[in-house]
Amino acid sequence: MQMPGKRGPKMEVEIQIGGREPGSSPIAEELNDLEMEDEDMYKQMSPKGTFTSRALDPLVKNVNKLLPLFGQDPSYPKIMDTNELPTDFTRVLSMFVAAADDAVEAGVLNPEMKISLESIRSDSDLMALSGKIEMLARDREFKRFLQEEAPAEEPEMEEGMDEMAMSPEDEDKMMMERM
Repeated sequence: MQMPGKRGPKMEVEIQIGGREPGSSPIAEELNDLEMEDEDMYKQMSPKGTFTSRALDPLVKNVNKLLPLFGQDPSYPKIMDTNELPTDFTRVLSMFVAAADDAVEAGVLNPEMKISLESIRSDSDLMALSGKIEMLARDREFKRFLQEEAPAEEPEMEEGMDEMAMSPEDEDKMMMERM
């Protein structure tokens, strides 16, 4: 049992990017390259500043409240004091940014609920972000918006199918032959 005010052991999470054997196949190498590019993109997007557990702990708690709405396990681990948010955490936040932007565009959310990662530089910025994420997790209209299914698209005809289409006369002839 931990004593109040004492922190437990530091937990590090490692995500392997581009973990396929080099030379195993051209596809594996291409996937490794794409994953590395993706990782670099999120690293560049990651907010940088002075971030302490005072703001990180409530943010992670609220992120874990919102993750189930995206079909994700609400178990993002605690983030220790840092000068840059982890790239995997930035991925999660980017998912929330995109969903909030879509909901604002659809008129489901107030434009004040838009989230921007570019302006995050301090604990107070993280606290504001945490508050917005908590509000998103509680917003019934936003929950409904996320649960709506995309309209079903009509199945496309395979190439060459229209060549097989018959004229009305040929259809009549075929039907008459079957009788």
